[in-house]
Amino acid sequence: MQSSFHYLTSGTGPAVGWRGGAVPVGFSERPVQAVPQPSLDGYRIDRIIGAGRAATVYLADDLRRGGKVAVKVLKGSCGQSDVIRQAFAAECDILSAIGHQHVVRVIEHRSGGAPCYLAMEFVGGGSLRERMRRGIAPEQALGLLRQAAAGLSQVHCLGVVHRDVKPENFLMRAPGELVLADFGVAAQRGDCAARVAPGRLVGTAAYAAPEQAQGEPPGGAADVYSLGIVFYEMLRGRRPFAGTTVLEALAQHLVAPVPRLPGTLAAYQALIDRMLEKRPQLRLPDAGAVLQEIESLAAARIASTPR
Repeated sequence: MQSSFHYLTSGTGPAVGWRGGAVPVGFSERPVQAVPQPSLDGYRIDRIIGAGRAATVYLADDLRRGGKVAVKVLKGSCGQSDVIRQAFAAECDILSAIGHQHVVRVIEHRSGGAPCYLAMEFVGGGSLRERMRRGIAPEQALGLLRQAAAGLSQVHCLGVVHRDVKPENFLMRAPGELVLADFGVAAQRGDCAARVAPGRLVGTAAYAAPEQAQGEPPGGAADVYSLGIVFYEMLRGRRPFAGTTVLEALAQHLVAPVPRLPGTLAAYQALIDRMLEKRPQLRLPDAGAVLQEIESLAAARIASTPR
């Protein structure tokens, strides 16, 4: 079935992404087609590690502070667009304001003048997607969920909704330590101007909350739903809904019941159910609420352990 949906997606490799369906190429550091490299004061460009329609991400040496960094640079023609420049500036401001251990760290940015760029820590440990391919034990999955929820909670506390929570947008800083990245389609909570027209979807269909498919204003509960899909996938090695097209995936988000976990994972079922509740008003409202549920689950497990 051919999809009638159009995407505003993010995802440009090991740092942050951009609107418009980027190609993630940075994690394996495979060669990318050569293009003229920008000249940035204080940085020596090494090579391209990610590319999208509007921006390119480079691995660079930070000549002032030392070490490797990821620098996202607007492409020349995109830098001339007021709309794209404003969106880029908003992304820079959001990331600069967060400052959390489990969110990718911003070094500096310039959204005025040319070229526009955003310099961030280089996270070279691959994505959560790659980590999931090796299998994750349930307790490790819960620990990673706690980290993801902690970073996302800080985002929600600032009134921001990520809108594209998925394994590719969690990067492994070190074994067992993840950071949230790619704020290219983030928006202020409840911002009606961030609504999209029918037939358009912000985010990624396989992880989109039902209300995202219906064009509702952005809310923290939508990120919780997406994070619930990620958690289920860490536990089971597959997503809870197996739609093979965009429309199938969105339909399953709207009406398909949440699958039951096997007996060995039954302790996580209530948390999964609360994160994947179809109705946003009955779902855990934000990542802070997810953290509280995780702590309650951990406390219950300790209390039930024989002494």
